[in-house]
Amino acid sequence: MAAHLAILLVEDDVALRRTYERALQRAGHEVCSAGDVAEALQWLDHRTFDLAFVDYDLPDGNGADVVEYAVRHCRVSAPYCITGTADTQTVVAVTRAGCLDVFEKPVGHRRLNALIQQFIDGAEDGGADLDAWRERYAPNILGDSPALRNVLDVVRNVADSDATVLITGESGTGKELLARAVHDASPRRDRPFVALNCAAIPESLIEAELFGHTRGAFTGAVTAREGRIASADGGTLFLDEIGDMPLAAQAKLLRVLQEGTVAPIGSNDHVRIDIRVVAATNKDLEQLVEEGKFRADLYYRLAVIPVHLPPLRERIDDIPALAEAFVARASARNGRNVTGLTADALDALRRHRWPGNIRELMHTIERAVLLRRSGKLTARDIPLKFARGTVPNIPVQSAAPIGDNLDLRAAIDALERRYIEEALQRTGGNRTEAASLLGLNRTTLVEKIRKHMSA
Repeated sequence: MAAHLAILLVEDDVALRRTYERALQRAGHEVCSAGDVAEALQWLDHRTFDLAFVDYDLPDGNGADVVEYAVRHCRVSAPYCITGTADTQTVVAVTRAGCLDVFEKPVGHRRLNALIQQFIDGAEDGGADLDAWRERYAPNILGDSPALRNVLDVVRNVADSDATVLITGESGTGKELLARAVHDASPRRDRPFVALNCAAIPESLIEAELFGHTRGAFTGAVTAREGRIASADGGTLFLDEIGDMPLAAQAKLLRVLQEGTVAPIGSNDHVRIDIRVVAATNKDLEQLVEEGKFRADLYYRLAVIPVHLPPLRERIDDIPALAEAFVARASARNGRNVTGLTADALDALRRHRWPGNIRELMHTIERAVLLRRSGKLTARDIPLKFARGTVPNIPVQSAAPIGDNLDLRAAIDALERRYIEEALQRTGGNRTEAASLLGLNRTTLVEKIRKHMSA
């Protein structure tokens, strides 16, 4: 067994967890352990894994919660459940969540090693298949990190269906490229791919853009116009920044998806359409649903296949391939003779947090290429404004006199709450982006919000 895997182990029995840990580590694997759901979700927010062995009965929930989260966010390639009693209810729950198999305790070392070897053998075959698929349908999506490969494997498996796909991720992570890969790998590839950025269209015009309109339907409608939905007939409609769509337009879009027909504004004639919808957002739609800003029924209609694109700071291994490609592209486009990057330049790129993700990396490289003109880019050619782990520059009010009450915990809690409030204000309430700004994972931030702001 030559391959060394990253394995998540979730087990509340400390002695049993340590036994599994030692056995897996002796085999050369990297093991991250958790004793409950909350700790497991923190690991999953922080990194990706090849395999997960998850106990079902946990102090703060059950293994299905962990598996569902891991699968939905493309964090584990092969999740397995280990349970004290593999009854029908348990098996159904974890299978629906995405478990590949369920095993009843005790599970011996030989069984674990057999499962791991089975994964390695399958990964070698599947890896070759994925590489061939990428070369054909997603040549512009660069990188080979486990996080990215997990995402692409999900897309490869669902592309040939008509299932609606919801792509989530921060701005600049490449959501439109992924949407294009879904279309190009589908039977609809020879039909239109029609994109609409919901955030770029004024609220008063978005329905006309989506559904079209007849002549005279409203002031300024001097001619009839086909909407994006009708233009995508037979193909794929990509709705970027779907979280910015007004509620009224959401209701009409839901009706189109449910009935499979569309009528332009000003007409009662419904035309049957055949489209596949891929949506994307950098917002937390579940949070928007809770706040009444996004329809729950539309969210569930869109999130049939949820795919999360991790930020670049969680895909550090992808930076060299991306940077080299951007150097070659910028050099050719601008008539420069820059041939690559030095080791210290790549090291500087890896240390940066990349709040703007791949888009920021691309612009940073292009600027450096324009100024360098020839040779290799060095760290000195790539000035980076923020270092990894930099906290937001949040003004702190002058401290009040300490007096007789030396309650350090209360003072720290007050300061922590202020930082969280400021980060949420700066990001418009987006918890994912606020967590990034604070250098936390999202699960930790949510727990702190509950702690400080539930009262």
